[in-house]
Amino acid sequence: MKAAVGLALMATVAAGCGGASSVSPDAPVLQVYTGLYPLAQAIQQIGQVKVAVTDVVPAGDDPATYVLDPHQVSELRQAGLVVEIGGGFQASLEKAAAESPDVLALQATLGASDPYVWLDPNVMQRAVAAIAKAMEAANPGAAGLYRDGEQDFAASVQSTGIDYESTLSACPRSTIFTADDAFGAMARDYGLQDEVVGSGAAVSTSAVAAAAAHVEADGATTVFAEPWVSEGAVVAVAAAAHARIRTLDTLAGPPEGGWPPQANYLNLLESNLGSLSSALGCPNTDTGND
Repeated sequence: MKAAVGLALMATVAAGCGGASSVSPDAPVLQVYTGLYPLAQAIQQIGQVKVAVTDVVPAGDDPATYVLDPHQVSELRQAGLVVEIGGGFQASLEKAAAESPDVLALQATLGASDPYVWLDPNVMQRAVAAIAKAMEAANPGAAGLYRDGEQDFAASVQSTGIDYESTLSACPRSTIFTADDAFGAMARDYGLQDEVVGSGAAVSTSAVAAAAAHVEADGATTVFAEPWVSEGAVVAVAAAAHARIRTLDTLAGPPEGGWPPQANYLNLLESNLGSLSSALGCPNTDTGND
């Protein structure tokens, strides 16, 4: 089953986008496929009226382990462009895309050490530029429109990055405790340390005790769980350290039933920032975020 992407990004993003004069009358609508929600959002904002983007992963399924059905495989082989992370991050999608005529593998293109490029606004700006360049090459008649969309969306991502920098630089603590290393590269880029407490359903008593000791020594009050990652270790460590559990979402894909209608990649990224700043005791933090 395929899920076409409908967006409700902030009006300021859409309002600045280029008009019909940026598009050749003969430019087709570019058919782009991906398997990650943030990339689908970026593609739509860049492409505007000259792109039809499909996120092949249904809401509620783990994008990293989702297996494409035969119809989706056939569609990917005929796509105008497939945008993936690469490096085995989504094995089923990458296998199908290997026979597609045009594929952008972002991790290799960006030289990124971490596949979660969209969690770091600084890296995501470069990803947006790479996506726009690939779209321009695939559909030259709409290149002007794509450049306009890239500039507007990249500016919004940059603004979010400024929020991350100004907020996280003022925090009294700098260590976050998470279920796995998805947030490691982002943390390092903003002067934080990501300490992984373990993602297994079962964890040894000694490992729990050691992780809990680190949480307590840091003065941390929060251990972060993530969607699609077993909470066994997180629950055990949080209990031993007398810390609460909150969710830090990788945003790779929406939960079952989808996110609220007003949600989009940018405000979900800001929501993550609220959770981080609250956990780190940053000033002017809205502690009501869950």
